Amino acid sequence: MKKIDSSYFKKLTKNIIIDNCIPELSSKNVHEFKIGKNFFYEVKDYNELKYIQKIINKKLQKGIPLNNAAVAFREKFSYLHLFELHRKNYYFLRLDIRSFFHSIQIDDVKKVLQEYFKDEYINEKSTQTIIDGFLNLVSYKIPDNSSNKEEFKGKKVIPMGFITSPTISNIIFRKLDIQIQKYCAEKNIVYTRYADDMLFSSDKISKYVHSQNFEGEISILISQLGFKLNKHKTIKKEHTISLNGYTIQYSDKGSRKGFLLSEKVLNEFRLSNKKINIIKKIIHMINVEDKSHTLILKKLFNYKLPMSVPKAKKSQFEKNQLVHKIAGYRSYILSFIIFNKKYNCLQDNTLKKYMNLVNKLNSILEKLNA
Repeated sequence: MKKIDSSYFKKLTKNIIIDNCIPELSSKNVHEFKIGKNFFYEVKDYNELKYIQKIINKKLQKGIPLNNAAVAFREKFSYLHLFELHRKNYYFLRLDIRSFFHSIQIDDVKKVLQEYFKDEYINEKSTQTIIDGFLNLVSYKIPDNSSNKEEFKGKKVIPMGFITSPTISNIIFRKLDIQIQKYCAEKNIVYTRYADDMLFSSDKISKYVHSQNFEGEISILISQLGFKLNKHKTIKKEHTISLNGYTIQYSDKGSRKGFLLSEKVLNEFRLSNKKINIIKKIIHMINVEDKSHTLILKKLFNYKLPMSVPKAKKSQFEKNQLVHKIAGYRSYILSFIIFNKKYNCLQDNTLKKYMNLVNKLNSILEKLNA
């Protein structure tokens, strides 16, 4: 990547430079919100700042190489790529990195990225370097009155929610990805990573991937940049592993008596039974039981009508919510069918089942939208 110089940076940030420097973002610029147990941050309605972050993000994505073990937040990659390389294996290990984004050290970001910035000030009157101005654009000091964990209050972080954070995380973790991948290669272990999700696998010959020694080595490697493992999220499985709606299942049909050579044999990567069963329940409750939108939403999704919705609009609102749910599940299956065209990861009978489910969901959506 061509180094970013003061001329380019000054032109890009001219409308937000104050007193010849880029100020740190504050709670006036950033909104904190929570989804589940995680805290997210987003730039408020400040189009100029969002635009600058977007431009910088694209430049970093195109100009800085990543390790091929990292499959998150990259063009032409999706969460499905976390699993595909593991499909031929038998032993599986999932490790989770604790507080991934907020554990990234600002000093490490500066150390890694400063080679992509010229050692210049943002303008002729400034004492702030380009890299320091950049860091103020992509980081945020969590205020003391935040609802976030005590360990992060008052700390400057790469916030989960900023458009630039995923790209920065991949760049920072590249050093570790390379080291982990090299170590795994020596042990005949496959490694992929999607943000804080690390997936490892090996064939039936060696169970080393399930050993405390292996987990300990990974823990030591990631600790170089201050990362720690989330021990209670560790998953060790043999034969079959299911994560976040997806399943890898080992197949040993080839060794069974009476096996037909014409039959398709592969270790299947598919949607989890839990997800498929929800889709089947939706179809059954609509096509067979003829249940109401309210009952389906409540029983399958524990849905509660927002207080802000008037009673007169309740029926249409719930219908729309159900349509969105069904459309989402249809897209979920279709994405896997498209993935299968390239990677051939489904058994023929599984693919037929998925196509049948899509057709049924299409019919339901046509009726609901009529």
